[in-house]
Amino acid sequence: MPYNIIINMKESRKRLFVDKETGVKERLKIIEKAAGRYDTLVFSAGDKFFTSKNRNQKYMMMIKHYSFNIEAGGCDFSLLLPSRLFFFHRDLFRMEHGKRKPRPHFCPTNPQTTSRIKEQVRYLFGRAIPLMTSPRIFHLLPDEGQKTNWCSCPACRAFSPAEQYLIAVNAAADMLAVLDPEAVLLYAGFDAEPEAARIMPRKNTCVADE
Repeated sequence: MPYNIIINMKESRKRLFVDKETGVKERLKIIEKAAGRYDTLVFSAGDKFFTSKNRNQKYMMMIKHYSFNIEAGGCDFSLLLPSRLFFFHRDLFRMEHGKRKPRPHFCPTNPQTTSRIKEQVRYLFGRAIPLMTSPRIFHLLPDEGQKTNWCSCPACRAFSPAEQYLIAVNAAADMLAVLDPEAVLLYAGFDAEPEAARIMPRKNTCVADE
């Protein structure tokens, strides 16, 4: 997709991010209040919105009635590596002071980690695509409040937080390109951190608005 089209979509849509913990009744109120103020609803890639059991909920019909655009993602980067893997595969997860931690984030320089990320993107993004507005926009942002909290293992210490983040973003973008060549992946900027220039983001990505 041409870069100018990506920029236009990123800037022109008025987005409301919906917390995945909100219940059905609360969502009805949120959607009703959002009508006229926003044109786009963004649901976490792990949200029940994208599950088959959720298709007939009343708020889904309201979304269609108000013609909202639908995007997927948010500050849930750790969804890309399920914490259930920690017990048997600790080397996939972030190291802090010599010990592996199940959250937040993970060890992006481990090739098995990026392989797992691609598998999870295939599942989560693939499940979301049928319900999203085309051209599709995904948001892949660090866990809330954890933007610079990344891995300190011997391999990852050679990379800044921005670089580690981009390694993972690029892995996700590669799989997204397979699922939908026209889709765009928005990611967080890191205050012009110069080291990040050593790793170039994929062509199907763009820095999200802060």
